[in-house]
Amino acid sequence: MPDSPAFSTAVAPRTQWLEVILLWIAGISAAMQFAKFSVSFDALLSHYEMGATSTGAALSAVGLAGLIFGVSAGMIASRIGYLKVLVGALLLGGVLSLIQSTLPPFNLLFITRMLEGFSQLGVVVAAPTLIAKLSAPQHRSLTMGLWGTFFGVAFAVSGWIGKGLLDNLGLQSVFFGHGLLIMTMGVVLFFILKNNAVLDLVPITGVQEGFFKQMLQVYRNPRSLLPSCVFLFYTCTLVSVLTYVPGLVGDSSLQKWMLIVLPLVSTCGTFLAGAIAQYAMKPQRLAVLAYSGIALSVLVLAVMRDLAPVFFIAVAAMVLFLGMVSGSSLAMIPTLARSPSEQAQSYGLLAQFGNLGGTIGPPAFATVITLYGLSGLVGLVLCVCVCGLFFSFLSGRVKSV
Repeated sequence: MPDSPAFSTAVAPRTQWLEVILLWIAGISAAMQFAKFSVSFDALLSHYEMGATSTGAALSAVGLAGLIFGVSAGMIASRIGYLKVLVGALLLGGVLSLIQSTLPPFNLLFITRMLEGFSQLGVVVAAPTLIAKLSAPQHRSLTMGLWGTFFGVAFAVSGWIGKGLLDNLGLQSVFFGHGLLIMTMGVVLFFILKNNAVLDLVPITGVQEGFFKQMLQVYRNPRSLLPSCVFLFYTCTLVSVLTYVPGLVGDSSLQKWMLIVLPLVSTCGTFLAGAIAQYAMKPQRLAVLAYSGIALSVLVLAVMRDLAPVFFIAVAAMVLFLGMVSGSSLAMIPTLARSPSEQAQSYGLLAQFGNLGGTIGPPAFATVITLYGLSGLVGLVLCVCVCGLFFSFLSGRVKSV
């Protein structure tokens, strides 16, 4: 694959923190496409009266685009320009949210959710590629760690502000407010980045190999594949742990605290991993440490199952290490990739594997917990750790740029 990047060869002499923060906020606004349906799920059930299964399908429909088109999105973005993809994705998301704010018939609502998947995918492919380009080498792992927190922050903000809008102004206000936010971010980023000296936003015009041949090469490229494999086993586990583990605690008050605290702990782990990968150790080695920490935490969980406070601490530690896996996976990409084009393809593959993990993880964990309880959870998490450690070790053998 030619290495003709859609960027100039210039490297940011200093980290452009304002632009990085704005791109991070754009990521948060894109992740709210999931969070806004999660926080308003009961209200949607009441309004549409379609049942939990159909409404749940509308919630998860955003992930279909990433599951199917993750790799191709990275390739397309490298051809037509990352800023164009980012701004177009944000504006599309805004239009779709405004349509949703009219509370259209359920079939149209479902179509808008599927189209939102393309908006979300465009942002998660283009934004981190731009962040990496706008970051000085000494800050790149740190900014990737910051980027990795966008999903958890989106859910926290939606649970805080979105719930207030829902309770005081109704369902339409949640979608209308999100539409204004995501469109505003698209416009602001266009005007701030269009003349940025570090970015050459001219699309690739050189001779390109066949589209499907390029896709195959992405899957065969260890610099793209291995960070995504490390990330896959994280996504398999985190959502399942956050969903099912609090139900294993008999104390209802502790359950409530776990639902609030654990997502924040995961977000802290992701940002912490970015800082550690920047200043202390390579992200590949950090991923090994994180998966080892998950395995140790789940073993403590099994031994201390009858002591609720210790159980809570062990779960919090496990979620912290899971967040560190996410941060280290994201930090691996700019460490290993040899061009911005390869970075974008890696983020596309990461999105695809992330959606795959989110699809297969919850039903697998639900099954083993139903059949074997906490022992089933412990066994499956240990299997996940073995696989994660294997791919983390392999990623450490790939030569960095």
